[in-house]
Amino acid sequence: MTTTAAKIETALVTKDELLEIADWERKFSEAKKKVSAAEKELAFRRTALAEKVLGVKSADELKKLAPAKVLKLQAQRLEEGDWKLERGAPLFLFSKTSEGRYLAWKQLYIDELGETAAAAITADAPTVYSYCVEVAAQ
Repeated sequence: MTTTAAKIETALVTKDELLEIADWERKFSEAKKKVSAAEKELAFRRTALAEKVLGVKSADELKKLAPAKVLKLQAQRLEEGDWKLERGAPLFLFSKTSEGRYLAWKQLYIDELGETAAAAITADAPTVYSYCVEVAAQ
């Protein structure tokens, strides 16, 4: 019995194709490592500045502060002489980049008790803020 179906052509995976993919996999891995290191360094420096200017003790403490509270603390501590800008240093501010109520266990709660119960719990959770430091161009 013969079929009239077209013959399926075999796809060829080439050596050059695989070597190119291997090279890009390596480049991607290296880039991710650099990004991770840069994120850690930036977070450290941002927290160090927040400690000086706002008097917070940790990044977690900064995350709990609403933007209005950050501005108030910065101005209050400057007025009290807790910190000052070096002559010629550019102006800066802590700028909110995101806010939300993030619960790591929310999906488990949804699975057990449903979406409505999880929404009620999330509504009662504290808001968490993320900040970047904006430095004025000179």
